[in-house]
Amino acid sequence: MSCAESIAKLLADAHFTSCFTKVCPSALDCAEPIVVTEGAFSRGSRLAEEERGSVAVTVLVVREVAADAESVAVAAELAVRRADWEPYADAGGYRIVGIDTTAPAFKERDSSGRYVWAFDVACTVVRSL
Repeated sequence: MSCAESIAKLLADAHFTSCFTKVCPSALDCAEPIVVTEGAFSRGSRLAEEERGSVAVTVLVVREVAADAESVAVAAELAVRRADWEPYADAGGYRIVGIDTTAPAFKERDSSGRYVWAFDVACTVVRSL
């Protein structure tokens, strides 16, 4: 499991539907998805048996109506920010030890004309060596 998959699972458990990792599905496959993508690990410090760093995760909320995209993005960011991370801390090669979120903001209209709102989650992680 990755950090993105941990966040997607948290959102699904918080009753947000159609959460995807990896790619944004076509509008024909899913009209209103939430897409969670993950950036690269950035090391902050290294110890004898582990290293600590961060992984940037982006959550994209895609909706047909602009107000819906905004309200779902705000609710999703609130769910992530207030979550008890212990059940979601295991992210494969990483262990999430803390998070910080940005405020949701309008990102774009996609090629299907849907509205996309996004927020970032900075995951502080520990990786065993």
